[in-house]
Amino acid sequence: MLQKSALIAALLSALCLTGPSEALGPQFDSAATRTVPASYPAKNPSLDADPNEGAKEVTIGAINVNEPGYRSEFISPTLIQLSRALPAYHFRVLEIPAYQSASVIAGHRPDFVIGPSDIFYTLTNSLGAQALATRKTVWAKDGGYSVGSAVVVRSDRKDLDSIKDLKGKSVAASLPDSLGGWLALAGYLKQSGYDPNAFFSRVSYRTFEYPDVMENVVDGKTDAGVLTACELEAAENAGLIEKGVLRVVSPHADSLLQCRHTTALYPDNVFGALNFTRPELVKAVSVALLTMPDQRSFSWQVAGQLNTVGDLYKTLGMGPFAPKPLTFKDVLIKYRWIFAGVALLIFILVMNEMRLRTLVRKRTSDLTAALSDNERLAENEREARTKLSVLERNSLVSHLSSMIAHELKQPLATIMNYCEVMSLTLEDLTPSNPTLEKATDAVNREAHRITDIVDRVRGYAREKKSAHKPVDLTAVVTAAAENFRHYEEYRKYSPELLISAVPGALVSGDPLELEILLINLMKNAARAMKSETRRPLQVSVRTVDQYVFLTVEDAGPKLDDKDFRRLTEASDSTDPAGLGLGLGIVRGIADAHGALMTVKHAEPHGVIFEFRFDRVNETSTDSSDSGSQNNTTTTSDIHKGAADE
Repeated sequence: MLQKSALIAALLSALCLTGPSEALGPQFDSAATRTVPASYPAKNPSLDADPNEGAKEVTIGAINVNEPGYRSEFISPTLIQLSRALPAYHFRVLEIPAYQSASVIAGHRPDFVIGPSDIFYTLTNSLGAQALATRKTVWAKDGGYSVGSAVVVRSDRKDLDSIKDLKGKSVAASLPDSLGGWLALAGYLKQSGYDPNAFFSRVSYRTFEYPDVMENVVDGKTDAGVLTACELEAAENAGLIEKGVLRVVSPHADSLLQCRHTTALYPDNVFGALNFTRPELVKAVSVALLTMPDQRSFSWQVAGQLNTVGDLYKTLGMGPFAPKPLTFKDVLIKYRWIFAGVALLIFILVMNEMRLRTLVRKRTSDLTAALSDNERLAENEREARTKLSVLERNSLVSHLSSMIAHELKQPLATIMNYCEVMSLTLEDLTPSNPTLEKATDAVNREAHRITDIVDRVRGYAREKKSAHKPVDLTAVVTAAAENFRHYEEYRKYSPELLISAVPGALVSGDPLELEILLINLMKNAARAMKSETRRPLQVSVRTVDQYVFLTVEDAGPKLDDKDFRRLTEASDSTDPAGLGLGLGIVRGIADAHGALMTVKHAEPHGVIFEFRFDRVNETSTDSSDSGSQNNTTTTSDIHKGAADE
């Protein structure tokens, strides 16, 4: 498949570097076209002697590339055209290694430069080079879009159909700085979201695309190879490799290039001037190039599209876009605010340490006094909780008894009526039935006995009435929130409490009953918010004109219309395990205090309980308090724990 590869490689190498001196015409000799090393002086009379005395010398720097026929088929015809078009000038060639292009050009200062567009782009930034013309090969429609990468694999590798199939595979390429041989593919991978340095398992750089890269792929040494676009077609047309042995992966279908290619296209070789080249010479050479007849394999056209090379370098972070190493000064400037912040933090820590040492001595003495105060407050708190717990249990018994007694009155009255009817009926029976009469009397007697018990319970429930007085609702909220922290619901669900209360919110009522109302609602809210951690449980007190508003808002689940109606009805619960007594107690306390209770949806979910109290002054008299007691319920009607529903 590969014909005499070793011999051909040697011939191609020779063609890349030298060409027949006689082909350059009368203005060129062997000295004028020999390779000039980087250490060679720019003007050496012994080597640069002008056979035509009086001709002006023009130096053209030719950047070496590994392209077959580059010197003989490209450089030489161009120099012949310039020599014929501008006979007054003597043109000499300065061979420039690609990896030393910038330093050699800066040292030798040639008038013009011929080289790949990617290297020339770096010269535009470092040496002010200006592109005059771009080579357009016979394969390309536009010289600005004629160089790209073609990723090739063996045709029998059916598993490698697209670029993504090559991830983790091995690949051979010519040189890492070759535009078509590697950089175009690296940019393509980067733009596709891959890391070119990690996409392949192994990258083997082989210098020459033919035969080295092609042989690696054909022999199976690597899974794929990277060729400059049109190199595969050129090798096939020359009979160097059989057609169909290799195929291009993910080929582009466009009219810009007749060759198969995988990546985007970039400009071909560029002929350009440097910022120190004489303007009249630039003009003359530009006209000569652009009027040069089309050659067998190429022609010159107006330069363009170098911005695409800049975009590629920017994508890969190369050339002028490569990150610069930071100096110590750069680090100080870049991170000056961080350093300043660290210094400030250290200063604050030192000052804080000194302050803490001073405070420790003072706080130690204060702590001893605070411990004794805490013990006293803890004892008072335990006593308050005990009293509250007793009241809660008594309230539950009283409330249940009152409800049961109320509901039993009617059926008991009915039973006694039926007994009276049966007694009258039995009196008219002949003969009499002593057994039925005895049973009827027994039922009637027991019904009256139950009625007496019910009346006694109801009388007990109405025995005491709580006395109302001016109460600071803000203080009640504060006490309720503090006591709530000791309940199981708070310890289990740990809701965040957000208390917002204004001072001077005085209402007429009983502080303990109002505290029970609040604790019941907070316990219910804590259970409802067991899975909510972003929103707090909010309790607020505000005054508007002659009213005081108490609001409890939870962030529980959103209730549908059915559950919301059940929530607003007395003795009903939205909790399947509840008895529905808690909200009844809350309503009872609200009614006893003449408060208007409103239940609303919270946004985006949750429930809001709002109570509107009449606002009173601190100078309210006992007579006004006693007058308001007509609307109160007994203390035994209040049950704090029932709000667990």
